[in-house]
Amino acid sequence: MAESLVFIYGAPKPIDGIQLITQSIPTYGPEEVVVEFLAAPVNPLDFLVIHGKYPIKPKSNITGQDGKQWAIPGSDGAARIIQVGSAVSNLAVDDLVILRAHCKGTWRTHAVFVEEDLIRIPSTVKPHLASILRMGIAPAYFLLREYHNLDPGDWIIQNAATGTISHFVSQLAPLYGIKVISVIRDRLTADELERTKRSLRSHGASLVLTEEELRTTDALTGKRIVLAIDSVSDDSLARNMAASLIPGGTLVTAGFLGTAESREGNLRQFLWQCNITLKSFRLSDCLGRRAPLQQVALFEWFAELLTHGTLKAPALEFVTWKRGAKGLQKSLFDSIQRAHDDEAIGGRKTVFVFE
Repeated sequence: MAESLVFIYGAPKPIDGIQLITQSIPTYGPEEVVVEFLAAPVNPLDFLVIHGKYPIKPKSNITGQDGKQWAIPGSDGAARIIQVGSAVSNLAVDDLVILRAHCKGTWRTHAVFVEEDLIRIPSTVKPHLASILRMGIAPAYFLLREYHNLDPGDWIIQNAATGTISHFVSQLAPLYGIKVISVIRDRLTADELERTKRSLRSHGASLVLTEEELRTTDALTGKRIVLAIDSVSDDSLARNMAASLIPGGTLVTAGFLGTAESREGNLRQFLWQCNITLKSFRLSDCLGRRAPLQQVALFEWFAELLTHGTLKAPALEFVTWKRGAKGLQKSLFDSIQRAHDDEAIGGRKTVFVFE
C-alpha cells in the first residue's frame, strides 16, 4: 500500500488539517514511471504552498474516502524508480531521480510521473543528500551566477545564514574566489553565539555578524560588497544590508522567512507572487533557462561536489517514515509542526526518510 500526507487546499488552517491517507500503489501508463520515495525534505516553500501564498498550486491530488479532494504537499525529494512504462526510453528501474519542478507532491511513499518530470542523479549520492540538491544547492549556485557579475575578490552579504541555501552559498562562493558575509540573529548566550559563528566560518563564511553588529560595525569598510541576498524580507534588515553595497550593487529577494502576517501582506512577497518585475530569485526561472541535458549535467556536478566532500551538507533532522507504523500520522504531523514553527529561527531542516 502507498501512504500520502494530504491537506485541503484553501482551508482556514491547512497545517492543522494534514492527514495521512493510505491507498493502493498507483497504476501507470506506457509513458510513465512509478517511483518509491527514499527521502523528502520539508522546505519553507512547502509552507508557502500549503498556506496558499505561492503562485503555483499543488499539482498532485487524490480523492479520499470521504470524497474530498486532498492535495499532496512537497516539492523536493529523492526517489527510486520501481516500474517503467513500455514507452519510457531514458529511465530504468533502480535509477535514483529527483523532481524537475515544484509542487508535484513528495510527501508520500509512491508516485507516478512522466519521464519529463524527473532528473536522474548519480547513484553514488546518498538519498537524503540527493533530496536537497534541487532546492538546497541549485538555488545557491544560481544566486551566485545569475544576479550580478561577480569577480574574484568581490564580497557578498546574506542573511538567514544558518539556512540550507545560505549554507551552500558560503561553500560555493569560495570556489569562484568570492568572500561571504553572513548575518544571523543574536543568540541567547555569548557561548551559543560564538559556536554559531564558528560553525558558519568553518563552512565558508569569511565574516559573521549579528543584525545588531551589522548596524554598528566598521568591519565592512573597504570591502567591495556587490551582492546582498535577503531571505528574511525584513525591510529594516534589508536596508542595512543594502547600505553596505557598492554603487550599482544588487539586492536579491530570495525568501520570506521573516514576513510578518498582516491584512495587506508583504509588498515584496506580493510582487514576487505576481511575477512583477523585481530583482527576485525564482528557481523555476533559472532552471527553465537551461535545456534538460544542461540540468542533468548541473546536478551531476552538484552530486560530485557532495560525493568528494567539496560541499558538506548542513545538519539535518531526520524523521523516519516507516509504512504502517503505529502512531505514524502523529509522528509526521508533529515533525511538520516543529518545522513550521522553527523555519524562521534557524532550526534544522527536516527530512523524511522512508523505510
